[in-house]
Amino acid sequence: MPLMESALKKRYLSVTLKMTEKAGDATAFASAASRLGQDIFCMGGDGTINETINGMVSAGSTATFGFVPLGTVNDLARALHIPLSPKAAIRMLPDAVRTTIDIGRVNDRFFVNIAAAGRIPEAVGQVSIREKTLWGPLAYFIKGFQSLRDQSPHHFHVLMEDGRTFDFTSPLMAAMLTDSAGSFRNLLPSCEYRKHQIRLVFLKKLDWLDLLSQAPVLIKGAPVSSDLIHVLEIQKAKVSLSEGEHLMTNVDGDMGPEFPLDMELLPCRLSIFVPREKHRAEGPLHFPEFLRHLTDHIMP
Repeated sequence: MPLMESALKKRYLSVTLKMTEKAGDATAFASAASRLGQDIFCMGGDGTINETINGMVSAGSTATFGFVPLGTVNDLARALHIPLSPKAAIRMLPDAVRTTIDIGRVNDRFFVNIAAAGRIPEAVGQVSIREKTLWGPLAYFIKGFQSLRDQSPHHFHVLMEDGRTFDFTSPLMAAMLTDSAGSFRNLLPSCEYRKHQIRLVFLKKLDWLDLLSQAPVLIKGAPVSSDLIHVLEIQKAKVSLSEGEHLMTNVDGDMGPEFPLDMELLPCRLSIFVPREKHRAEGPLHFPEFLRHLTDHIMP
């Protein structure tokens, strides 16, 4: 905290520090600061970042947001080329520049990276702190792999803003704003990735053989094969399930709303601090970090 305070005092005459103690604190702090017109900074993982942004956007803030990634996955940091080392991210802040990013809305929640639904997101949400500490980002891949034993498909109905409709039978739906999810970069084929769109992704199929065949591809940071996914680009749409089906969502790593979902893109809604020069991101699975975690636990 002293290093963070020192870095921010190079930009601001006054800096107020607050510590979260429970879920919802970051949202409340951000909402209060927004009403004062103050820029807001957060130190935490994707879930804490999401809480903070929800507080800002709900309060109608036009202030600038900055953050230091402290989580296991840190998808937003990867997408914005923010250093994954907390100390390096803090050192970046005095010279950081402002830019804007898109925000997604799903019912009454806002997200900056992904809103997903299906057995895999449910399983990923159950990763324990111990598993994160031991395996790092690989913990999410392992949980997702284990969840394949129960891949019951769901029937999704998409109503577009222009009246067009689409139906998909899939074990997984993901609404993506960036090309990073679960610490994997470049997940979507380049032809499927454009700014100012929500990419609504549905798996065509997913079994053990599919996952095993895609694992080396994901580890290298290459996109998922287009043979395995349907992608819709939307700015506003409603997504529902067939009658009698129930499914929760996972929004930026935390539990989200139930279906039906009302989704909307809010283009360039959030002002955010990013490095003056792009930071060279680490590999898609953080293998040096993973090996350090593993060594710490198996070596005397």
